Amino acid sequence: LSMLSNDSQALYVSYDGALEPLGESQVVNYLTRLSANYRITLISFEKPEDLSDHTRVIAMEQRFHAFGINWIPLRYHKSPPVFSTIFDVVCGALTAWRVCQEGTIRVVHARGYVAALVALFVRRGGASRFLFDMRGFWVDEKVEAGHWRAHGFLYRLGKWWERRFFERADAIVSLTKAGVQALPALGYEIPDTVPTVVIPTCVDLQRFKPISKDPDLVGSLGLQGKLVIGCVGTMSNWYMRNEMLRYLAYLSKSIESLRVLIVTREDHEALRRDAVASGVPDSAMVLTRASFSEMPRYTSLFDAGLFFIRPTLSKRASAATKLAEFLSCGVPVILNDGVGDSGAIVRHHDVGVVLTAMDQEEFVASLPPVRALFTSLEMSKRCRRVASELFDIEKGTEEYRKLYESLDDGPMEKPA
Repeated sequence: LSMLSNDSQALYVSYDGALEPLGESQVVNYLTRLSANYRITLISFEKPEDLSDHTRVIAMEQRFHAFGINWIPLRYHKSPPVFSTIFDVVCGALTAWRVCQEGTIRVVHARGYVAALVALFVRRGGASRFLFDMRGFWVDEKVEAGHWRAHGFLYRLGKWWERRFFERADAIVSLTKAGVQALPALGYEIPDTVPTVVIPTCVDLQRFKPISKDPDLVGSLGLQGKLVIGCVGTMSNWYMRNEMLRYLAYLSKSIESLRVLIVTREDHEALRRDAVASGVPDSAMVLTRASFSEMPRYTSLFDAGLFFIRPTLSKRASAATKLAEFLSCGVPVILNDGVGDSGAIVRHHDVGVVLTAMDQEEFVASLPPVRALFTSLEMSKRCRRVASELFDIEKGTEEYRKLYESLDDGPMEKPA
C-alpha cells in the first residue's frame, strides 16, 4: 500500500470518550496507527468524571500530541434524555464545521449513529467522503432496551436518519458478517459501488498476550490454587446480568475450588448483593477494579472468561471487545449464542463453550465441556492463534487504511 500524502486529513467523530476503556481500546489504538498516513482530528464526547481526572487527561493529550493527532474533547451530556443528545450533536456539528473550515478534510469517519449525525451535517457544507462505522443497529437497540417505543416518534425519526446514513455513506463498516447479512432486510438503497467491509473489534496483541499469572496479584486477591472464571467491564445494560450470575452460581457449586473474579467499574456492593441473591457463594466471589493498562495482568488470571449478551436483532451487528481480549491472552470463553459472529467463531475454532439457552438443563449440559477447558493442554495456544488470525489490530488498521485511501483517491462531489 502506497504512503498517503502528508496533506491528507481525516476527521474522526466518536460518541464514546477516548478516556473510557472502550474508547482507548477501539478508537485511540486505531488512530495512533492511522496517524502514520493521515493527519487526524478526533472529536470525542467525554464523561464528566473522566474529564475531572486531570492526570489522565494530560496523559492522553500527550499521547495524541506524540502522534500528531488533534484531539478535541467535548463534554458528554446524559440528561435530560434525547435533548441532551441533541445538544451534543449540535456542539459536535459546530465543532466539526470549524475543523473542516480550517483544513481540507478528505474523510469524515463516524463511529456510530450519533457521530454519523454530526458527519452528515458537516458533509452538507463540504465535499468530504463519509465513512459510516455502524457499530450495530442503534435504533433497534434503543427499542429493545426499552428506551424507545416500537414505531413511536423517536423510532420513526431514528429510522429516517438511519436510512440516510446507509444511503449517503461512501463506505460502510460492520463489526460482523451477520450485520452485513442483515442489511438487505432494512430495505435501503445502498449503491453497489459502496464498499461494505467487516472489521471486528480488534486488540493490540503486544499488550494482550499470554503471560504467567502474577503471584503478587494472585496472593492479594486470594486466588492461590483456585480455578478462576473471570468477567470484565459492564455487567448490565446489554449484558445478561442475572443469567450470568445464575450460571456462575451453578458453576461455583459444581466445580471445586472455583473462584469468580469480576473486574468492573460498576457498583461493587450492588453487584455482590445481586450475586449472592442469585446463589453465588460470597466466599467464591472476588470483585476488583483495574485501569485499561492493567487489564492484561488481570485477564491472565482467568482460566476462562465469561459473558452473556442479550441475543436480539440489533445485536447481530455487535462484537464484544472482551472476546478478542480473552482470546489474545490465551483465555477460552464461555458465552451465549445468537450475538454477532461470536458463537460461530468459538464453535468453529474450538476456543470455548457456547450456551444455546439460559435454563438449568443447558447449564448441566455445559458442565463437561467447561471442565474440559481447564484441562486442555493446547487451549491457550489455540486461543492465541485465533486472536492473531481474526482480531489483530494491525490487520484491522490496515483495513481502515485501505478504506481511507480508496475514499481519499476517489472524486469528491458535493452531496445533494
